Amino acid sequence: MLKAKYAFVPGLSMLLLGCGSNAGSEKPTHNDAAVNEQAIRKTNEKWLALIRDHDAAAVSKLYASDGAMMASGAPIAQGQPALEKAWGGLMKTPGFGLTFKADQIVVASGGDMALDRGTYLLSLAGPNGPTKDIGKYVVVWRNIDGQWKVAADIFNSDGAKTP
Repeated sequence: MLKAKYAFVPGLSMLLLGCGSNAGSEKPTHNDAAVNEQAIRKTNEKWLALIRDHDAAAVSKLYASDGAMMASGAPIAQGQPALEKAWGGLMKTPGFGLTFKADQIVVASGGDMALDRGTYLLSLAGPNGPTKDIGKYVVVWRNIDGQWKVAADIFNSDGAKTP
């Protein structure tokens, strides 16, 4: 009986390993990645429209509930109330205008996260007239219940302000 028990254990182990090797091996197809990338690009278009409308409350809802904005020279804004306040303050700045463009969007093979890297142009009214700031950003996206939400948003200036 003891020999039969020890013979059974390796056999069971091989069976479990064989079953486990196929579990989760389905990866999103190229089309899934392309669909997810398009969904993020569409959300970026919505984000730009909300910025044009100066709708800080709606912009904050593009973020995950624990999402964070990390602007250069400012404390981290995390969670929707803090994000709405940070975006609202920025949008109230005289001459505020912001555009951005994704240069690269990479969706993780699991389809649950993505990286969005690009450039931005920020316009403000300065003490000596209008100024423009050019910079770069990285947004980390999380797929939450089929919706892409901003998990982390960080951006900083190239240092070249133009009149």
